[in-house]
Amino acid sequence: MNNEWVRIKYLNFYSVHVRAKTEWKFMEFISDDGLSGISEITDTQLQSSVSKIIAKLSNKLRDEKISSEENLIEMIPQEEFANTDLNYATAISGIRSAFLDLYSKRLQVSLSEYLAIKNKSLKQKKEIIRLYANINRSMLPDDNGPVDRSPDAFNRKAKEFEKKGFNTIKCAPFDECNSPFNRKDIIPEEAKIGLERISAISENLEKDTNLFVDCHSRFDLNSSYFLHDELKDRNVKWFEEPVDPEKNKEDMKKINSYSIIPTAGAEMVYGTKTFMGLIEEEIIDIVMPDVKFCGGPTEIINLDQRLEDSNKISMHCPSGPVSLLTSAQITSSINSKLPLEHAVDEVDWRHELLLPYEKINDGKFVLPNGNGVGASLNLEIINKKGKLWQE
Repeated sequence: MNNEWVRIKYLNFYSVHVRAKTEWKFMEFISDDGLSGISEITDTQLQSSVSKIIAKLSNKLRDEKISSEENLIEMIPQEEFANTDLNYATAISGIRSAFLDLYSKRLQVSLSEYLAIKNKSLKQKKEIIRLYANINRSMLPDDNGPVDRSPDAFNRKAKEFEKKGFNTIKCAPFDECNSPFNRKDIIPEEAKIGLERISAISENLEKDTNLFVDCHSRFDLNSSYFLHDELKDRNVKWFEEPVDPEKNKEDMKKINSYSIIPTAGAEMVYGTKTFMGLIEEEIIDIVMPDVKFCGGPTEIINLDQRLEDSNKISMHCPSGPVSLLTSAQITSSINSKLPLEHAVDEVDWRHELLLPYEKINDGKFVLPNGNGVGASLNLEIINKKGKLWQE
């Protein structure tokens, strides 16, 4: 492996309009002999585009002989900024991910095979990846404006994907909430519609289907205690980010200590060290690395090797098909048995954005055959719904 190298010649960016304000964005390295490496750099949650940062950093890599990811990082001293700047975290995560797609193609192995070799603690590589259905993106405004967010609409969407084979459903029902709240002695009034949505789902799911809830950091310490008890009564199995676990560590630690429901979060954290700190300090039970922000696949492999309990990782993935494909390759190569997130029903052409098409059967992601991530961007769809550019 150590004798192989790549030389990056070109850098392309792509974007496609999805719905309302959402765009999926991607980057691509092309080597001097025509190999391609792709990654997703969707930056909906950021205040500015990361493509300019990626272009600036990638100029240091162009035409250099790069023989490993470590070699690549040495060429980007700005990597240290990623711990404190989400724009840099996204840019560097994208660069590292695209490089590994390219490099594993050079080695003529899939990304999951490459990562499995790197992961000395891996017991058995997975070929089919169990997903959970995050219905939240489908409940956000589309190109025609707001959609039905009634409790019945949440229930219908959850049942639709339960019938499609997903045995875990996740919803984000509290987007109307925003702490602090007027009263401190009861569940916030603003949360009641969210609880009605959860009840509508919980009361209609089959007994062996799990319900996860993402709170989008809409609460504070006091209201989280009341919220926890309401979720417990509704048989919720996952308590995600009532507060931001990185920005509000002490509050989240108290909530975690109180909660009998597993807590999860840290979706915008960069680097193995920070994830380990959140687990070792008992801030949250389960960390959710997002390949777009966390530093790329290697950071998750490093985390898996350091954990005594492998079921502390469940990747965050509410984005496009390149993000899910890369996350599935990573999930294949770690020991965690927890399912991978999939944002369902955002647009009906999603699967066509990759060649070969994204394949999900009965709530499971089927890894494509092929080297690297195993798929390429479908330029016909991008030309129809988006654009290509260079910087």
